[in-house]
Amino acid sequence: MLFNSVSYLIFLPVTVLLFWLTPQKWRSAMLLVASYVFYMFWKPIYGVLIFTLTAVNWIFGFLIDRSEKHKGKWLALALTTNLLVLGYFKYTYMTRDVLNDMFKTIGLHQLPAISWEIVLPLGISFFVFEFIHYLVDIYRGDKPVKSFIEFALFPSFFPTQIAGPIKRYQQFIPQLKFDKKLNVQEFNEAMELIFFGLFKKVVLADTLGIAVTRCFAHPDMLTGADFWLATWAFTFQVYFDFSGYTDIARGSALLMGIKVPQNFNLPYLSGSYSEFWKRWHITLSTWLKDYLYIPLGGSRLGEVRTCVNLVITMTLGGLWHGAAPHFVVWGFYVGVLLVLHRMWRKVVAHSRALEKVVETKMFHIFAIALTFNAHALGLAIFRANNVPEGLLVIGKMFNLQPAAEGLANWQPAIMNTNGSIIYPVLPLVLIAMWIMQIALANCKEKPGILPKYFPGFKPAYLAVLIAMLLIFSPDVTPAFIYFQF
Repeated sequence: MLFNSVSYLIFLPVTVLLFWLTPQKWRSAMLLVASYVFYMFWKPIYGVLIFTLTAVNWIFGFLIDRSEKHKGKWLALALTTNLLVLGYFKYTYMTRDVLNDMFKTIGLHQLPAISWEIVLPLGISFFVFEFIHYLVDIYRGDKPVKSFIEFALFPSFFPTQIAGPIKRYQQFIPQLKFDKKLNVQEFNEAMELIFFGLFKKVVLADTLGIAVTRCFAHPDMLTGADFWLATWAFTFQVYFDFSGYTDIARGSALLMGIKVPQNFNLPYLSGSYSEFWKRWHITLSTWLKDYLYIPLGGSRLGEVRTCVNLVITMTLGGLWHGAAPHFVVWGFYVGVLLVLHRMWRKVVAHSRALEKVVETKMFHIFAIALTFNAHALGLAIFRANNVPEGLLVIGKMFNLQPAAEGLANWQPAIMNTNGSIIYPVLPLVLIAMWIMQIALANCKEKPGILPKYFPGFKPAYLAVLIAMLLIFSPDVTPAFIYFQF
């Protein structure tokens, strides 16, 4: 069930109504049933998968907690179990292809084709990461969840089930006491989040996606300027798509009085790549830091090892995003940028003259532009279908690869419902996206200023969002980008 579907438009209000009508002690069970209905709406058999994984990890939690001598062994077995399940569904095809390439190189026979179809269960990467966090934190001394129903709701909670945000059970489980009454202020905030999330997804991300899809479907036909526009468009598309999902998830949860973590904090206004990853996909970034980077040694083992740990962490983070070599290359690229920024900070720290330059507003603006474009360049590989195509795109962006002959008049375009081309709109949309980022930042610094001078701001704001959803929605709105991960 998609957040941007008619099914969810019916499912959410019915679930919220039932939630508030259900006696307090039964609300966890009621939400658990609703969450399984939500998940099994797509493919019922995978309800069995998430239930089985939930039961196994619940038992592992108690085994780790109650064992003194074999605590580490139980943790190792539990992590292996989760990673094997994730690996089977997500990486079997990639592993076979990589092995076949190796065997072909050295003259060995190819592996036989897999005779059955492996369908990637929605959200498996997210709830497996939540299971791993749960098990590791119990190993570190936290207590397991006694109630199976409450624990089962932790990974399956429908607003965050498919694409996060990645929750921490220490913050989520205590909220299941449901000792609060319906709060009008929270309800209003929730509706704002949902409508703004739908606006970002349906109007902004999906409209940009039309041009992006057309561009990346014909990489041989585009010039470098085309690809810069297409890559900038995709950079905004993926942000508005994923942050839109997160807004809808947070709003849906808040309708039932549950708060889930914020996942984005105006990342495209970051002045460095390190700052960017503190603002972008925040729950994944902190998960990778806490459960991969720090266990690898973090920054405790010297400068060289720190840089290696950064690259390993982000390369594996790239692999988490998708079972294909170009995701691994993208993750490696991210790790290298973080290392370069770390080296730059050390250079600045030893030069008072550079420190003064870095502290100026002009340099900060330059740093924001540089960070944004460095991220966009990586997304050119992320969006491509494979590594050679990604390198072709980047080559053209730097005028290393010309467009195909005879195709100079072909241009990427946003297309309306009639199929007519509106090419000049794309740069204007990109400029509007950037202005919206800056406006949101200013509103965040002075959150009460608009309602203070314009009491009808919020109703008018929601009315405009709804009108734009009805008027400017594409004929077909695709699934959220991060559903594939």
